[in-house]
Amino acid sequence: MKVLELFAGIGACSKALTNLGVEHEIVDAVEIDKFAMKAFNAIHGTNFEPQDITKWDKDIECDLIMHGSPCQDFSVAGKQAGGDKDSGTRSSLMYETLRIVEKLKPKYVIWENVKNLLSKKHRHNFDAYLEAMERLGYKNYYQVLNAKDYGIPQNRERVFTVSILDGGTFKFPETIPLEKKLKDVLEENVDEKYYISKAMMDYFMGVNQKPSKFPRKERFLANINRKAQDRANSITTNPGQRPTDNFVKEPFIVASRGRNPENPSDRVVGAPTEQRLEPKFDGTTNTITTVQKDNYVATPYRIRKLTPKECYRLMGFDDIDYEKASKVISNTQLYKTAGNSIVVNVLQAILINLLEEKMANPDNSIPASDPRGHKLTVEEQSSYIKDGELIERDEEVGDGVLLWADFKEGYVHANCAEYYNCPISFDDFIKFAEFIKKERKDGAK
Repeated sequence: MKVLELFAGIGACSKALTNLGVEHEIVDAVEIDKFAMKAFNAIHGTNFEPQDITKWDKDIECDLIMHGSPCQDFSVAGKQAGGDKDSGTRSSLMYETLRIVEKLKPKYVIWENVKNLLSKKHRHNFDAYLEAMERLGYKNYYQVLNAKDYGIPQNRERVFTVSILDGGTFKFPETIPLEKKLKDVLEENVDEKYYISKAMMDYFMGVNQKPSKFPRKERFLANINRKAQDRANSITTNPGQRPTDNFVKEPFIVASRGRNPENPSDRVVGAPTEQRLEPKFDGTTNTITTVQKDNYVATPYRIRKLTPKECYRLMGFDDIDYEKASKVISNTQLYKTAGNSIVVNVLQAILINLLEEKMANPDNSIPASDPRGHKLTVEEQSSYIKDGELIERDEEVGDGVLLWADFKEGYVHANCAEYYNCPISFDDFIKFAEFIKKERKDGAK
């Protein structure tokens, strides 16, 4: 499958296709942001240069165009400048996609944008897009999907439009229960720089704020104390700057100390003292003593913003992808590229329904989950071994593999040992596979 990514960002569509095991070629990636393009190339092993979509006019073949045109002028968080054709706003670049679709006529086109595009103020642009695609011979399907309904603990609603040339049916994916929680994507050890400073905390708490219809303090407190703490708010491009951003609350230690109220640093014996609480903000406790006043757990909590790695995880990218990107762009750009991306898991769910015939196991002959309850991706299903057939040594997997056998169906599945933390040697794997092959021939159950 030949894929053209417009407003490519860090390549969420290509990542989704890779995860699904769909053979594809990225024929081009059109992205004007040089930092996003660096991250794209690092993640996908490509070598594209930044490109201005208004000047793009190549003669190439493609089967799928993915575009997530700029949303700032449609978003409720923006200035609502809109995206009317020839208006010069960033969101009006959606019409460049129509120009390119008319030229290339791919089989499939997928468009992602903010939910507010369907509002009364902006709906005319959305309808204009649908009408233009229909004139070009496409049948359109659209629906608002939320990342939290597809395995990612982020409340991120986006409207997805799937267009198919010369008709064809499409059904948007069913939602799935959210099993992963926000705490599952958080890093264990976080640098101090991610914690909110006193100055920023004063800002969020409305210190010195003039009377406003939208007081920061009320919005901030409502946000950090909301009931749905198991999932993130929508990832933004500059996290930690608004009262409604994502924040992580962590407990910290305080100790009760007798100090001179006039001079707390005074340690002279016999000086007047009074008890005061002294916080410890380095994420550790004081020395455990026989007197528990040295280690009180304090509430409210220390508050920090999400790290760039956590943001990448909440967009469906692997830590390996993050590590690759972090070597070529700064933290500021990592945040920006995450916030501008599309949630990979949502695209995967869409692509499964759209490209079923191009993926492994379309007839569901291979189990959807292994005996441990791990839901298998199409890529994992592709790695099944029927009837005890042996695999070649894979240097990327190494000697640590885990396997299991379903005697009834006759499948052996090899997976990374690290996933289950239960490694066996490659030689043991070969012996076990031979054992299964022999048992099946003997008719053992």
